[in-house]
Amino acid sequence: MNSMDNVDKLTEDLANLTDDTERMDTTQRQLLAQLDPTIATMQTVKDLAQTLTSAFSGLVTQMEDMTRNATVMGRTFDAANNDDSFYLPPEAFQNPDFQRGLKLFLSPDGTCARFVITHRGDPASAEGISHIDPIMQAADEAVKGTPLQAASIYLAGTSSTYKDIHEGTLYDVMIAVVASLCLIFIIMLGITRSVVASAVIVGTVALSLGSAFGLSVLIWQHILHMPLHWLVLPMAIIVMLAVGSDYNLLLIARFQEEIGAGLKTGMIRAMAGTGRVVTIAGLVFAFTMGSMVASDLRVVGQIGTTIMIGLLFDTLVVRSYMTPALATLLGRWFWWPRRVDRLARQPQVLGPRRTTALSAERAALLQ
Repeated sequence: MNSMDNVDKLTEDLANLTDDTERMDTTQRQLLAQLDPTIATMQTVKDLAQTLTSAFSGLVTQMEDMTRNATVMGRTFDAANNDDSFYLPPEAFQNPDFQRGLKLFLSPDGTCARFVITHRGDPASAEGISHIDPIMQAADEAVKGTPLQAASIYLAGTSSTYKDIHEGTLYDVMIAVVASLCLIFIIMLGITRSVVASAVIVGTVALSLGSAFGLSVLIWQHILHMPLHWLVLPMAIIVMLAVGSDYNLLLIARFQEEIGAGLKTGMIRAMAGTGRVVTIAGLVFAFTMGSMVASDLRVVGQIGTTIMIGLLFDTLVVRSYMTPALATLLGRWFWWPRRVDRLARQPQVLGPRRTTALSAERAALLQ
């Protein structure tokens, strides 16, 4: 019974396969009928592609010739250095947009022209300021041998403005520093009547200035990565020159009063008599200036910190160590051209009594 069922199923499958074969035969005949038109269409496409290839071949040759001619013209134009002028047709001057833009670059009488130069970096930076001189040099070279050779060239903008500020500030600061140091030297010379002592005071003041600015640049520019404002230098110099020399002058003046006790003993007494007052005054003033760092304006904070650093250096290092060390090392020469023995014979106020003559023991200390 099972064998008969299998035979029936096989017969049914063969019948279905026969139907599929007949349908495939019909489809193949239809495809065969469409083959000739397809071949004709492909032949047409082939002919069209050959035609386009021939046409584009001619265009490519023409484009190569045009490019070659343009390249030769460009090289010839560059070699001729004839790029100082160009042709502008008269019709361009009738364009309203061109007329509007022309007013921005040429004066109505035609005697002034404006050029716009764009920096690649920040024009307010040191790199942008350094471009000003090359730009002016290039402009001067461009007008040589032309009708514009006698023309005046001016450069404006952010970089040139900052360059003028830098040069003006540098000039003013140099005058202020030299004049102030000379005036301080003359005043110290009149008070101490000693060239060396006056020079030491002026030298220590200059050292305090240099140290203050060096440390300020280190803190702000190299540690905090914030550029130091140009106004910091002149403002800090004014304050530090006015205050820094006073502390050393108080020490030297007290040393002059105590010189009767001997050079080393006089310096010890001078340090003991003025050290606390001068140190406290310097610290109070320094930290008062340092409180300016809390300001919302960065330049105010930079000025305050620079003055604070200078006063701390002058109070804790220069007056406390350097000036006494220099006076001790120089000895008698510190008071040159004055003689120490004559200086010691002058009436001095030592404690509650007044001394009018130098004792034998003090004379021995001066030897």
